Parts: sequence; structure tokens; C-alpha cells
Amino acid sequence: MIKEYLNQTATLKTTIGYNEYGEPVPSEKIISCRFEMKRKLVRDKQGNEVVSEATMYCIEPLKPDDRVVYNGREYVAIAVNEVVDLDGNIVYYEVAL
Repeated sequence: MIKEYLNQTATLKTTIGYNEYGEPVPSEKIISCRFEMKRKLVRDKQGNEVVSEATMYCIEPLKPDDRVVYNGREYVAIAVNEVVDLDGNIVYYEVAL
């Protein structure tokens, strides 16, 4: 249902581990998404109120602190909400960036 609205692409950067120096090892993937550039007040994973610059909708699982590159600008995922259907299945993710 939502896939036809995911007509934009972004690069998802996730940490898949750490090297011998303790530095994060990133993994990059091109994902289909929908961006809305609007500011809103959200809570981060520590519970602090933070201003979100954009909202992204996608079907790829994300977690807070993952990075997304869209139009040459890198955003950090502040909060991730799972949107479920009536059966409890995850339909898509709403990500505050």
C-alpha cells in the first residue's frame, strides 16, 4: 500500500560492528523512501526533546543513531516509530531526522 508513495531514494548508513581500534564499521544501502522537510519537536532515545528537521517514511528497518544521506545532506535518526496494520504486522517506519 505505501510502496507506491516511496518514490525517493536515500542512502542508509548503519553500523554493523567495530574494528580493532573501536571505530564503527558502516554499511551503506540505497533505500526507497519518502521525505517530508518539516520541523517538529520529538523525543530522542534518552527522552530529551529535540527538534527534528525532517520525517522519512520507509519499509527498511532503522534504529536511532543510524545515518541517512538525502540530497547530499546527512541526517541522524532521532526517533523511529513502527506503523502496524490491524494484524500487528509492521507496514512501514516513520523516522524523525
